[in-house]
Amino acid sequence: MKKPLLFLVIITIFIMGYWIPEDRHVPVDGAKPYGWNPTAYWHTAGQSPQKGINIFASKGTPVVATTSGWVVYKENDPRGDNSVWVLGSKWRLHRYANLETVAISPGSWVKTGEKIGTVGTGTPLNGRLRLANLYYSIRSLPPQMSELKPDKPFWLEQVFYVDPHKFLTEYQATDQASQR
Repeated sequence: MKKPLLFLVIITIFIMGYWIPEDRHVPVDGAKPYGWNPTAYWHTAGQSPQKGINIFASKGTPVVATTSGWVVYKENDPRGDNSVWVLGSKWRLHRYANLETVAISPGSWVKTGEKIGTVGTGTPLNGRLRLANLYYSIRSLPPQMSELKPDKPFWLEQVFYVDPHKFLTEYQATDQASQR
């Protein structure tokens, strides 16, 4: 294949990633925005920032896909800290961690609202048990230049992450307004 044609194919595939519709759904069955801390995203209490949010729920609560996508990675940790990565539209990787069980396998396609697994407690910290929660984060493969804030700590890293609280609540607000 000639280089110009290969380049054109790659650019076409990249652009098509932005054309895929992005439906959004709260990943934990029955969770509401008050079930997680919206200020937890990018909280820098230690050496690295918190890149997602913890959505608290009862252990065993179903976890569903936030948006449609391709399951690219599944980790089964014997200590119970299972996780799944789903590549969705706009080239975003959605990470679901602290899962007790995982109901999907890598290479499969999940639809918005399809069951991924169940809420677990994750790995104990310093021997202490943790509350049951889903750790949810979104990583953008292409940098989001609108998030470039050179005066903030970890500014270069932040252009590759999406605030999950905004991702979930802004869509819900516009969806509810259109239904009225």
